[in-house]
Amino acid sequence: MPQCTGPAQRPQVDLALAQLGHFATTEHTRRRLWRTYQEALASLDGVMLVDVDVDHAVPHLCQVRIPHRDQVFTDMRAAGIGVGVQPPQPRAARVPLLAAPPAGHRAGRQEILSLPFHQHLTERDIEHVVIVLGQALQRAGGPSCATC
Repeated sequence: MPQCTGPAQRPQVDLALAQLGHFATTEHTRRRLWRTYQEALASLDGVMLVDVDVDHAVPHLCQVRIPHRDQVFTDMRAAGIGVGVQPPQPRAARVPLLAAPPAGHRAGRQEILSLPFHQHLTERDIEHVVIVLGQALQRAGGPSCATC
């Protein structure tokens, strides 16, 4: 049976073991930040936070479902906010569809936006992201918000 941890893998193993010792802190921080986003996003009409069951999982992304995603993405990037979208599948990986794609697939391609999410974010950073998101939504013709 081949070894899984040869000399080439040793640095990765050492890094993983070192990080594992801090996982409880990472878990707490990521859940707190996700809940901070949840609270802050409640002020924005038409924005739905994608639920990741934060009580039973450690979130690694914070995604929202929004109208006018592409314009909001462009506006937020121009404002210096590192938002993201899932890239479309490469052409070679596509399977010919006999029917329209499921609604969830269409929503992901057109409405899902990933917000900045890492354990070094502060509550103030999240507040700023949500304010810029609200302003971008207004510019795109989306619903108004209470705090923008």
